Order: sequence, then structure tokens, then C-alpha cells
Amino acid sequence: MELLRLEGVSKRFGEREVLSGVSLSLHEGELLTLLGPSGAGKTTLMRIINLLEPPSSGRLLFRGMELLKLRGEELLEVRRRMVMVFQKPVMFSGDVYHNLAFGLRVRRIPEREIRRRVREALELVGMKGYESRNARTLSGGEAQRIAFARAMVLEPELVLLDEPTTSLDPVMEARVHEIIAKMRERGMSIILTTHKQHEALSLGDRIAVLRAGRLQQVGSPEEVMYRPATKFVAEFTGMCNIYEGEVVEAGGGECRVRVGRAVLTLRGGAETGERVCIGIRPEDVMLIRTDIPLNRRHRNLLRGVVKEISPQGGAMLRLRISGEVEVLADVPRHVVEKMSIHEGGEVVYSLRASCLRLLED
Repeated sequence: MELLRLEGVSKRFGEREVLSGVSLSLHEGELLTLLGPSGAGKTTLMRIINLLEPPSSGRLLFRGMELLKLRGEELLEVRRRMVMVFQKPVMFSGDVYHNLAFGLRVRRIPEREIRRRVREALELVGMKGYESRNARTLSGGEAQRIAFARAMVLEPELVLLDEPTTSLDPVMEARVHEIIAKMRERGMSIILTTHKQHEALSLGDRIAVLRAGRLQQVGSPEEVMYRPATKFVAEFTGMCNIYEGEVVEAGGGECRVRVGRAVLTLRGGAETGERVCIGIRPEDVMLIRTDIPLNRRHRNLLRGVVKEISPQGGAMLRLRISGEVEVLADVPRHVVEKMSIHEGGEVVYSLRASCLRLLED
């Protein structure tokens, strides 16, 4: 069931347009990530959803109710069903218990129920026993976890997380991701903003890519990662092999594009003579064994020399290959070792037609 819908939301600050015609939806229990660079308009959009900032135009619907038309008690009731965790959480004066209990006391929740919720929330964020700690002496990571606990005690339907891991180290980031998973287990719907590709891809059911206030693409992590709609989405999600070329032949759902000294075949519609932009992810570049006969089914076979090999974390290595088409290839370490690939060595590689993508500017 749809929980939230945005229709044509725009925002201007004077002459500066920060958001332009943003339309999005969020379903119950879904985690939607807003992915984009600094200045893309992510935080402004979150503030509009949380009713902290009015849009210049557009509609916001929460369970079918037009939020911008609500007033008084109706508006207050809806606002209490959502909560926002800011990038830099502010702790109230006093101890941790007071910080978590404050919102519940405003809602006139019985003190016995407050104690239960506070205790449970602290356990969920891994901070059991912190009730009497001075909230303003907490570290950045501890304060962020308390901010999550402060949101969870309210048992909201919608949680807005604005860049929650920006200033955290990898260990603390992993803990925050675990907390988000626990929030999802409790049925909370979440919108999370981030500029981190890996975070958006690993956490989101769907990803909305935002650039300069405009939506570039909305889709599943797999769609955004492997079928990017635009050159910007491709670059921002790690498709580092992007080329411009000219279509020399088209038809039958395929086209052939001249890139430098090579002509590459790929799927997609284009017209002969058209200038296009194409791309392929580094993990989709296939190294071909040369000690056995080449398989004729392989397309876009190219030759080159390995100029550099660098670790990518885990079991992956990145190869920079100089050849008919310059390329970066992410290859498992064991493949590099088995094929005796080394810097300065010659390789044959394939830019598979099924993995090459036509990209809009």
C-alpha cells in the first residue's frame, strides 16, 4: 500500500531553483534511498516531506491526505506519524533518558510505558545502560545512535534519515546499517539520503538519483546499477568506462558504434550517423583466455596491455588496460593469478554487447 506520494514538487529560494518537478512514491515497509552529490537538493526534499519547509509548488499526499491542506490537530497528528534524524543530531541538555523520553512526554505517554520504550530502544541501538549519561558528552557515533533511539521510541510510520553515516567511520557505519535493518523489521517505512553509492545500493529497495534538483532515474538497485538511464547516473554509480562514439550501423535491436579504433556492437536503438554515449561497468569487462581457441560467440574482442593492477578491497583487483579501447576492469584476484596476468602483459578482453549501455546526456 502506498504511504507517501510527491507530485511535481518544486522549491525556489529567490531566483535559485533547488528542486524541479520531483515526483516520487513510497510504499509501506519500503526503504527508498535518495542518492546524489552535495547540493543535489536531497536535504531540502526531506525537509519538505517533514513539513519543515513548504514547497513552491506541487502536492504531498500521506495515505491519500493532502498534507499541504491540513491544519491544526489533523496536521499535528500526521506530523507525529513521521520523524526525521538529521545528519548532525543535536542532543538536549540532560541525560540520555531525558533525550529519549522528551517526545513521549509531549505526547502524554504514561511514564511506565516511557521506561519500557526507552529501555527497548537503547537495547536495539546497542547502548543499554546509557540512561544516566550526559547526552552532550557522547561521541559522534554514540550521539547518532541515540538519535536513532530517540526516533524509534516514537514508533513512527515514516522515518526520514538525512545522510546518517556521513561523518562516521566504517565500523560505526556498519552499526548504523544494523540499526536501520532493525527499524525495517519493525515495519517502519524509511527514506534515506546519501551520497555513498554502496550505501544506496545495499540498503535501498529502490533508489532515486537526484542531480541539481531533478530526478535522473528511479528504480531497483539492479536497474540503477546495471541499466543507468543517463551518463550522470552511470558515472555516479561507478560505471567508469564511458565513451563517446558514432553509430555506423543500426537495426534489429542492435547498433554498431565506432569508438576510437574499434567498432563495438551493443543492444539498443539508435540511428546511423548519430553521436552517442555508451558505457560498461568495470566488473562486466571479460578477460579472455588465450591458451585455448577463441569462442566465436564472444563479441567486441579487443587486445591491449595491462598498465596497472591495484587492489579494490576483498578479493577484487582493478586492471587499467591500454588497448584499442582504454578500459578499467575489476577482476577476481584468483582469475588474475590463474591467467598469469601482470603489469606489462598482453591481454584479450571483451566488452560484451549485453553489458554495454546507451546513455543519455
